[in-house]
Amino acid sequence: MGFSFMQPNTPLNDLLSQISIETFSDLRPHLTRVSLVRGQVLCEPGYGIDHMFFIEDGMVSMVADPTAKRSAMQVAMIGREGMVGGMALLAPHAVSSITAICQIPGPAIRIAAPILRSITEQSPVFRDLCLGFVHSLMVQTMQTAASNVQHTLEERCARWLLMADDRIQSSDLLITHEGLAEALGVRRASVTAVLACLEDSGIIRAKRGRITIADRARLELLNAQSPNDVGSNDHIRQAARYYFNTHRSVATRYLDS
Repeated sequence: MGFSFMQPNTPLNDLLSQISIETFSDLRPHLTRVSLVRGQVLCEPGYGIDHMFFIEDGMVSMVADPTAKRSAMQVAMIGREGMVGGMALLAPHAVSSITAICQIPGPAIRIAAPILRSITEQSPVFRDLCLGFVHSLMVQTMQTAASNVQHTLEERCARWLLMADDRIQSSDLLITHEGLAEALGVRRASVTAVLACLEDSGIIRAKRGRITIADRARLELLNAQSPNDVGSNDHIRQAARYYFNTHRSVATRYLDS
């Protein structure tokens, strides 16, 4: 459906919620709110990036494609803090190198990549905000690669749960043991054993297709990386402060009305 900008339809995406009224007015006619479903593919390797998606809730996995010797593995995740397809801002005819697939369903705002690229060229601050996210996604990918080599499965599982919790609007993560095992690139039985230990310790509650974080503080103690490595997105907060000092943001404008 088209994008109706009336409460409660104010964009919940962190990037879009911080742009100026003028920039959003340029974007608004080209936005479509969509509902992403589990397993929906948004980008594929070797194909051009036609659309970009600003996630409002749920989570999208960036997955490195399998080779002859290895299965697919998640290298990064995107939630309401960012967008899918950001590499299209770096080149007019960008081709995806990985698969973007919806892992936890939720709403998103879709826009054609050429249109967003044109609008960001007219708004340097919005462009820098988006490119800052692209940079943070690259950093997240490198951190994930390091974690896969250096950390135990329990530590990696804790990191994944914390990152997912940061990106959705509920402490209930709609994911199966099999889905988490695929994201971590390990056997399902191994993930089930780790989750059982976390549940016995009272850190999580696990039901069929759902994991609930019961004690985030204790889960953070298991995370081998520092809290700033778990998707803190400082660049978004810094850009937000700039916007609030120079513009009335979209969110502020419509909350006041």
